[in-house]
Amino acid sequence: MNKFNRRLAGALLAVLIGGTTSAGRTQDAGPEFERQNRVADIVRSLGAQSGSFVADVGAGDGAFTIPIARAVAPDGRVVAVDIAEAALSKLRDRAGREDVKNVDIVVGGIDDPHLPVDRFDAVLIHNAYHEMTEHDAMLRHIRGALKRGGRLVIVEPMHDSSRGLERDKQVAQHDIAIEIVDEELRAAGFEVVERDAAFIKFTAVPGGFWLLVARRP
Repeated sequence: MNKFNRRLAGALLAVLIGGTTSAGRTQDAGPEFERQNRVADIVRSLGAQSGSFVADVGAGDGAFTIPIARAVAPDGRVVAVDIAEAALSKLRDRAGREDVKNVDIVVGGIDDPHLPVDRFDAVLIHNAYHEMTEHDAMLRHIRGALKRGGRLVIVEPMHDSSRGLERDKQVAQHDIAIEIVDEELRAAGFEVVERDAAFIKFTAVPGGFWLLVARRP
């Protein structure tokens, strides 16, 4: 099972039934998926616009990569990073089918997304950070890849049943608290500029997805 390709087998399922799943995300990420997962709001949090250079770390098969690529077109680009080559192959096929040409594919490592330094306006990690066993190293490399003032947007699930547990026990349940990630970002040299602890609420159980925006000073 992937270390950080846990975006949701559908983030949509998590919203509808109040849970997360690690079976892999759907390729059929259409308008309803984008509405349920507030994709447009995530794009705005990234500051993604025509000409932006954005990385999607833990991209899977591109449910977020493709909308970001459209937002930064025609002059911007998106680098999609994942450790799962099979998922990236699906992303490549999908980009071809949907005629999205401004996506680059990178096979990352568990401790390094293999991104060029001082190059990116923004980086997205969606439902993947809690799977990163080498999160300190990943944050260090991502900070180095961002331009000064560049943004890192992290969106992660948190069930109320996991609150108060130690980090490893939260991760075992595919959760992580916003407070933990906030602290880890600050320790890595980021400035946290926005927190939304109730970004998307689950409907069947207490909890939901939170969103955190940080920047490289």
